[in-house]
Amino acid sequence: MSRTNLHVDYDKEHTNMMPFKSMIIAAAFFITLASIATSAKAEVYELGWPYPPNNLEPYPARNQYPPLCDPTNKPGPDRLRGLLSFWFGAPNQYNPNWHIGRPCNVSATSYHREGRALDFYVNATDPRAQAIVNWILATDEYGNPHSKARRLGIIEIIWKDSIWSSDQPGGFRSCPTCGPHYDHIHFSFSREGANAQTSWFTTNDLVSSAACASGTAQVKYWTYPSGFGPLRHVRRIDYAGSAYATQSSLAGSPWRVYTSLGPTVVAANAPVSALYGARAYLGACTVTLF
Repeated sequence: MSRTNLHVDYDKEHTNMMPFKSMIIAAAFFITLASIATSAKAEVYELGWPYPPNNLEPYPARNQYPPLCDPTNKPGPDRLRGLLSFWFGAPNQYNPNWHIGRPCNVSATSYHREGRALDFYVNATDPRAQAIVNWILATDEYGNPHSKARRLGIIEIIWKDSIWSSDQPGGFRSCPTCGPHYDHIHFSFSREGANAQTSWFTTNDLVSSAACASGTAQVKYWTYPSGFGPLRHVRRIDYAGSAYATQSSLAGSPWRVYTSLGPTVVAANAPVSALYGARAYLGACTVTLF
C-alpha cells in the first residue's frame, strides 16, 4: 500500500475554500470529551465510525460475580453518563451517591455496590430511551455487532422488564426478577470497562508535529483501512496556545485541509477529517501525517 501524506494548513485570513469535487471517503465527525482533552489516550463522542476496527474486543465476560463491596463511582459508568447526556440530553435525575455507586448494605448482588453500574434516568415512553438502547447496541460500519457495548465493557442492559447481556447477546429477553426499569435504563460493566481499561478509553492517538513560526504544531489522528488506502481522521490540533478538539472548533478554526487534487471545504459538513489522499498546510509550515 502506498503512503499517503496528510498536511494541515493554518489560514490566518480564514479564507473560503473551494469544494473538492473528486472522490472523498466521507465519514462522521469526532468530538472529544472536554474533560479529557489533554489525555494521551483517545475517547470520543462519535457520530459514525467509532474506532479503528483492528482492536475491537470480544464480548466482555459476565463472570466477575458476586460484585465486591467497593461503592466508589468508577470512571467507566461516569463517562457513559456524560456520553449519553451529551448526545441524548441530561437524565431526568442524577444522584452521584446512588445512580453509580451505592452503599454495600443495599444489596449483595447489585453491581452498584462495586460502583460499576449506571442508572440513566429516562422514561420508557420517552423516545430517547429506545434511541439510547439502539445506539449502544448498534452494529458498526464494519459489521461488528454491539461494538459500542463491547468497547465500553458493558455486560448488562436492563430495561422494561427485560435484559440484554454480553453472554447472550442475541437480543433482549424477559427478566421478571430484574425489576421493572421503566423509569431508567440500567447498565452493568465488567471491571475492565468500569475502570476505563477497555478500548473505548485506551485506543491511542497517532501524533505528528512540526516546528512552526509560533511554536510546535501537533496533530492527533486515527488511521482507518480502506480499499483506497489509509483514511486519516484528524481529531485534535494544538498550536500557539490554541487547541481544536471538537467538530465545531475544528470547523471554525483557521486550519484548512487540502487534498492532493485541490482544496476542500472545512465547514459543518466537511471538517478537518476523513479525507483519503488529503494534504493540509499550516501556513509556511507543514504537518505530515503518516
